[in-house]
Amino acid sequence: MAHVIHLRCDRCGAPVDGREAWMRCDSCGATAGFNFTSWNDSPGFAEFQRSAMLDPEGYVARWNHHSAELERAVSLLRESPAQANAIAAEQAEFVLTNSSWMFPPHALEDPKTRAAYQRWMGFDLLHHRLPGRIRDLYDELNRATAAIGFGANENPLPAFEKMLNVLRRMLTARYELGSPPDPEGLSVEARLRLQAAQMVGAYLRMVSPELHLPLLQAIYGAKNVSAEHITSQDYSVYFDWECPLCGLFSPQAVGVDKMTCPGCYCVRLFDKSPLEWGAIAALCHGCGSRIEIAERQTLAACGYCTSQVKRYVRAGDAHRSLVAEMKAKYAAQHGYDLSEVDKESDGFGVTPANRLARLRDGLVRIAQWYNKFLTPTRYLGFARASRPGDVAALLAETEAEVRKQGPPEGAELVRKAASKLSEQAS
Repeated sequence: MAHVIHLRCDRCGAPVDGREAWMRCDSCGATAGFNFTSWNDSPGFAEFQRSAMLDPEGYVARWNHHSAELERAVSLLRESPAQANAIAAEQAEFVLTNSSWMFPPHALEDPKTRAAYQRWMGFDLLHHRLPGRIRDLYDELNRATAAIGFGANENPLPAFEKMLNVLRRMLTARYELGSPPDPEGLSVEARLRLQAAQMVGAYLRMVSPELHLPLLQAIYGAKNVSAEHITSQDYSVYFDWECPLCGLFSPQAVGVDKMTCPGCYCVRLFDKSPLEWGAIAALCHGCGSRIEIAERQTLAACGYCTSQVKRYVRAGDAHRSLVAEMKAKYAAQHGYDLSEVDKESDGFGVTPANRLARLRDGLVRIAQWYNKFLTPTRYLGFARASRPGDVAALLAETEAEVRKQGPPEGAELVRKAASKLSEQAS
């Protein structure tokens, strides 16, 4: 139920299994690719989050010291290049230790490969702070990445390809400036695939599913990525939740332990059992239609655009476990009852007389809060799937309210969604 990435090892040409988070050649051991669908549930990433959430002051202090040491290395570079490079290598080791999820496991376990990564990263950490081509290219990379936008961009491919071009130029420039060799002996194109896959791992989880394939093909090549039974929720940062009181569909973050309706403020504890097996309604991300998925049915096809929809089953358990640890810590520290914090609530309450007002208020807040992350099609889906009698009138009221309250980007999202509704009706 995912994209299939067909790879051959850059170093020896052998076929590589693309299912693991880090795709490694069985023949020669070289890293061949990065599977973006797995990184956020990895133990290393969970530990990275844990250090930040449970000890925020220590986390900030450690990374501030890291930055200060690199600035010290820059100041020593002219008079003592060896000392500056040694400091940079130490800080590369700090990154390897504290951000282990960013690196292939064997790179951390094998001393020789780890040392090679230290030298490779140390050069980059140092030159990132030095005036010259590398720092200029990093500035250009930031601009190119910003131009891609977030999930609201309906055509991110041109900006994405520009970002890849900047990454390629950056890798070429570092060799021209005397960089240590690639830590795994990879070519520029092979290293580019790894870096690009990591950089867009989170981004791909925000865009609509129909955009995943061309973006992955831009990284791995058009012939190397195929789509087999692609469904709507395999990678998404947000899943679509239907409020049990007012019926509003809204985006909810993957790792939440409670869902809160932006319309009536109903609060329900996260329970993945009905999301996995119970009868639920879902949102088609192809056209925004409402789809009913029967009990114990995992897939359903949209009757309008034939897109397949898969029920939301991505666990997010690692993040929820960290949230539970943090809640328990502060409950014990401040002496309050954790069960009170985790209570469900019916919020403002819903009646037949105020339901449409609750839906409108919810759509206003979705536009205000999530305008950078939703396409007009997906936003229209929230309105349409929530089953108001007159979607056009509801969107008109919503747009007027968002224009009054702001921001302009939210009002523009609603306007585009209403335009798509008109196009579909004509």
